[in-house]
Amino acid sequence: FINFSCNKGLASWAVLWCAFGDEWSWNGRWFKPAVVVAIAWATGELLQMTTTLPPLLAALLTGMIARNIGYLDMRHYTEVDSFMRKIYPFIILGKGSLGWNLTYMKNNWKQVAALGVLPWTAEVVTLAICLNQLLGYPWIWGFLLGSIYASVSCPVLMPTVVKLTAGKNLGQNWPQLICTAGGTDTALSVGVSGVIHSFIMYEGDDAYRYIRAACALFVGAAVGVMWGSLAKFLPPSRDAYVTELRVLYVVIGGFCALFITSQFGWGGTGGVAVLACNATAAHFWAKSGWKLNNNPASTAYRIMWSSVEPALFAFTGTFFVIHPSISKLMLVGFGILFVCLAVRLIVAFLVCPTLTVRERLFVCCTWVPKSIVEAVLCPVAINAFIARGDHNEVQTEYAEYIMRLIVQAILITTPIGFLLTNHLGPILLKEKHKKCENESES
Repeated sequence: FINFSCNKGLASWAVLWCAFGDEWSWNGRWFKPAVVVAIAWATGELLQMTTTLPPLLAALLTGMIARNIGYLDMRHYTEVDSFMRKIYPFIILGKGSLGWNLTYMKNNWKQVAALGVLPWTAEVVTLAICLNQLLGYPWIWGFLLGSIYASVSCPVLMPTVVKLTAGKNLGQNWPQLICTAGGTDTALSVGVSGVIHSFIMYEGDDAYRYIRAACALFVGAAVGVMWGSLAKFLPPSRDAYVTELRVLYVVIGGFCALFITSQFGWGGTGGVAVLACNATAAHFWAKSGWKLNNNPASTAYRIMWSSVEPALFAFTGTFFVIHPSISKLMLVGFGILFVCLAVRLIVAFLVCPTLTVRERLFVCCTWVPKSIVEAVLCPVAINAFIARGDHNEVQTEYAEYIMRLIVQAILITTPIGFLLTNHLGPILLKEKHKKCENESES
């Protein structure tokens, strides 16, 4: 596999060099980002093989090292980075929602909604208060950071959750609960942060801005459901190319939703539309024989995600500059992280009254990591200011602080959440299984 990947990478680079000339040569403009991505992928694979930790940690650290040795700064590639940060949510939200079981969500909507919404809301409010009181942030910037910061990263843990629960009678469909509640949390982060970002960055009539902010998420959900519902009829199930056309259908729909809404300043609407579209389409495809999260569309999204994941985290890492004055902010950031995480986990524990204490603790373990949405969105404000040529030092400083606090949270919570779930999961989920066996014997 490694030899194949290396050969594929070298062949791709040779083609690009021949096609585009000196910009892809050893000293070309695009060679450095490509090298950083390749190293990020290799170190990520090495980290996962040696420690089982998620490869994204190595990719993020690779980007940080590349920036702080002066090799690569993605601030000089704003157009490319901004474009890619429109692609990432499409892949993340589309990939996750293809595994949603809408019947399960309908039957367990209270639990899914409570776990997906209430811990997220509590953390957003807590973070906004902390930033306003400790760092003097304006409230709107506090809520922007909170909406990004509060996102849980279930995709990091889903393989572990599936492995822990496979073939066991645990009385709860854990993969669906974690996937759907976590997806709801992610949708809120992408949607709300997009709305707030648009409110800050796009000027216009105040009435229109408020109407847009109030309607963005609902419009996205409505558009996504309508487009996804057409998947019941398009393409026809007997078409010879039905597999390829179904994948193309959701991909084109997702791209249109993201880029059109972004063009008109309706940030967050496109992400919610992608999620609603893919979940609805997967529901109808399941009725025609495709398994949820185990079909050609899901495979296509997994391949896309594995291709862009090293680039996402490596490029995010290049925004993080280490300097002497950063230590005070990181210390305050650690305190904020501790408070916000404590609030999130307490609320998550309390909103699952139908679960046992051990099961609630397992939920808390899975609700620790922050990584994917945070990495996607943390430099978005910086890119926007650079693209606009806005040299407002105060707002630029807010954007830089947001990025630093988020990177810190990724580096701390991702390994902790992964290790807690991986090592405590078998202990915390045994109780229900043993109880069921004892009852059947008696």
